[in-house]
Amino acid sequence: MSVLVNPSMIRFSPQPLNVNHRKPPQQQPRQDLAEIIATHLSSEWLRPVAEHSRAAFDCVHRRVDDSTAPLIIDSCCGTGDSTRNLALAFPDALVLGIDKSEHRLARHRASSNENYSILRADVNDFWRLAAEAGWQPAQHFLLYPNPYPKASQFRKRWYGSPAFSALINLGGLLTVRTNWSVYAEEFVLALNAAGFQASGRQLSDEKPITAFETKYKERGDSLFEVVSDLDQVALGTT
Repeated sequence: MSVLVNPSMIRFSPQPLNVNHRKPPQQQPRQDLAEIIATHLSSEWLRPVAEHSRAAFDCVHRRVDDSTAPLIIDSCCGTGDSTRNLALAFPDALVLGIDKSEHRLARHRASSNENYSILRADVNDFWRLAAEAGWQPAQHFLLYPNPYPKASQFRKRWYGSPAFSALINLGGLLTVRTNWSVYAEEFVLALNAAGFQASGRQLSDEKPITAFETKYKERGDSLFEVVSDLDQVALGTT
């Protein structure tokens, strides 16, 4: 999983996205992706941090600072199923699940594991606060698909928004999953443009981590995964 390959060698098999929109989904990566990434990386994001996000960060800050366990962040965890599953898979780690929806988090099915917490916060804020505090996650999972499939919605995708800088500044081994091949391919290209290598693959017979992945499997969708070590700057970037 830590073996990285040149993103320019990765091609994903086309996968139509199952959406109900009048406009068809974007069919291929944007040609101006590298320019958009360069703009984000050279600009300061001035959006104020929401009070509830700062409060959530403050609640868990001491626990993270006092812990000697590897830190794993599960961003946009929804109901927290993925956080619970990651805590079971990595019992020696401290796992933080973060989601902005109080409604989704209220549906969390807790387990007896004490090595995880779920927090209500906006990851756009939380990533910046964590990076500013010097947190160094061992792994960062971004399993919510977040495709926004219309071409006009590009800037709502993680790599199309100013949040991308905060994401890569946080570091760690990043794992992204989606059922949309264009989103996966663009994520690889965005990481490439930021100076990081990334590996991409189509998964088969993987045990679902999230409810989304369970749904994909039930309806026969493909599942794609992108992995990048954000602690390793490559591709000629210093």
